[in-house]
This record gives sequence, structure tokens and C-alpha cells, in this order.
Amino acid sequence: MNNKVNNFPVVEILWTGGFDSTFRVTELSLLPVVIQPYYLSDNRQSEPNELNAIKQITKNLCTRSATKAVFRPLIIISKAERVQDNLISAAYKRTRATDFFGSQYDWLGRFATEHKGIELSIHHDDKAIELINKYGAIKKIEIPTIGTNYILDQDKSPEDLNTLFRNYHLPLAMITKIQMREWYRTHHYEDVMNLTWFCYSPINGEPCGKCNPCTYTIEEGLTERFTRGGLRRYHIKKGIRGIKNLVKAIIR
Repeated sequence: MNNKVNNFPVVEILWTGGFDSTFRVTELSLLPVVIQPYYLSDNRQSEPNELNAIKQITKNLCTRSATKAVFRPLIIISKAERVQDNLISAAYKRTRATDFFGSQYDWLGRFATEHKGIELSIHHDDKAIELINKYGAIKKIEIPTIGTNYILDQDKSPEDLNTLFRNYHLPLAMITKIQMREWYRTHHYEDVMNLTWFCYSPINGEPCGKCNPCTYTIEEGLTERFTRGGLRRYHIKKGIRGIKNLVKAIIR
């Protein structure tokens, strides 16, 4: 690992220990950059799993001969430390009224006002990217040393999307989870991939198969990350949801 920090650009990144943000951290580890990761705490049941994943992955990457990046210590931001911004919160509420996407985009957007250019690892099939493509646009940029990245095209996006997403770099906007999995395998980082954590509500230390991140991971093709029990819970939940939707349709 190269310990020379001078002249290395600093890349700030939101890191959860999950599949997507870890993929981006792994990519960055191969570049002569300083990685400054941030973890935004909201007291989820899964936080110990996520923080342990970050610790183990950092240790793994720092011992690899291919690593050129310098890792700064993880900065954990508590709920009490979150920036308040009524404009961002109002934009989130208006957008959420017509389109589903996670509540984290309110407080992440507020955090990003003080960290312009921070990397947000949302991939091509993510609900937030679908939202941006539905109402606005993404554009490609080139950054010295780091290479290709993506940002919101503010000229082609409405005011509320600009308010929510203008401060981010979106490096994974054009890549899918399946493509990330292939990269992990091709570049011999499968052990890193297997250290990632994505489930919000683990059961007996394993992904539950029912929470939104588990659902998205299964539906995006990464079923190998689940036990039989996790997959069974996913199919039960999906079946119940299908029955409820059918009943609603009949009532109408």
C-alpha cells in the first residue's frame, strides 16, 4: 500500500459496508487517492453488522499489494449531528408524495450540502436512479486521477431533483449489481464481496430476505447471498403481497 498522501486527491464517500458502496471503495482502492469514508448512523438493527463489515473490508483491502489508495479512518455521523435543511426536506416530501424512494435521501441530501462532490453509490437499477431518469437526467464527467464519474444534469432536471441530488457524484449510475458481481470475480475480489452486509433486519446473523435491501438484492439476481430460510421468507412475503394486491383489485 502506498502511504504517500501528498498530491493524492481526497475522495469522500458514503459507505455502509453494503454491496454497492463496497464495490466503489474497492475500485477506488486501486487508484492513487485518499479515501475518506463516512457512515451515517440511524440506530438500525443492522448497524453492528455494517460497521463490522467495513472494518473487515478495510483490513482486507489494506493488505493487498494492488492497493494504491490511502484509507482515512471511518467517520461516523450520529442522528443528532445531522444538518437541518428545510428546503431539502420539503423537496423530499414533495417527491415522495408521487414516487417511492427511501427516507434516507432526505438526511443524506442534507449531509451532502456540507460535502459537495461526495460519492453516493446508487447503481443503475436503484430506485433513486430510476427516479432521476424518470424526471431528469444524468451526465458523464471526467475527473483527473479518478476517471469517469456521473452527476445529476441540473439543466435537464426539475428543481426538486436538483435540490436533492446536485451535491453528489454518482459513480455507479451506469452499472448493475450483476455487472458489479462479475467485476468482483474477474478482479479476484470475491472475498471482499462476501464480507459485505446489506440486510436491515438480520435473523440469527443472516440476511432476513424480507427487508427492502434483501428484496432488491434477490430481485437483482444475487440469490447466492441468502440461506434457504432467507429465500423462503422472501417468497412468502412476495406471495402475501400478491394476494393483497389481488384482493384490492377485486374490491375495486
